[in-house]
Amino acid sequence: MAAAMTRRIVAGLAILLVLAASTGCSPGAQSPFLPSTSIENEFIGAVVTWDLNRDGDVTCEEWKAYVADLFREADANRDGALAADEFADLARRDRLFEYLGFKYFDTGSRGRLTLAEIADKPNPAFTRLDTNRDCRITPGERAGIQERPQAQGTGKR
Repeated sequence: MAAAMTRRIVAGLAILLVLAASTGCSPGAQSPFLPSTSIENEFIGAVVTWDLNRDGDVTCEEWKAYVADLFREADANRDGALAADEFADLARRDRLFEYLGFKYFDTGSRGRLTLAEIADKPNPAFTRLDTNRDCRITPGERAGIQERPQAQGTGKR
């Protein structure tokens, strides 16, 4: 349990650094992770917290298991859905959710989120790092992004 909390804290802090560095990037943008090496490098460091089996790869299944754990902890009334205040608790545990916001997941505007609505919604960070779209982020994919030269002004900030 302590290891899981430590992973969440590290992930939250790293994601907070990413968001602080990404000036001008809003949740409505195509991706919160623009092709800026400094931003990506900060996030790449946090993605390993989703590697639940510690084999070096982060799979979609591991991401969903990570989300399920966060969801269960945030579902204070144990009704199988998160209201906005419960989602805020989840977002405090992992800043990616704070950045994306409740509305990103509540596409039906019901004011409540099920685990499926959260876990099945694309994680823009995972999508950005999974360059070959095989539902697995490998150390090679993370390294490939780290080695790219800094993007010149693209006007997308």
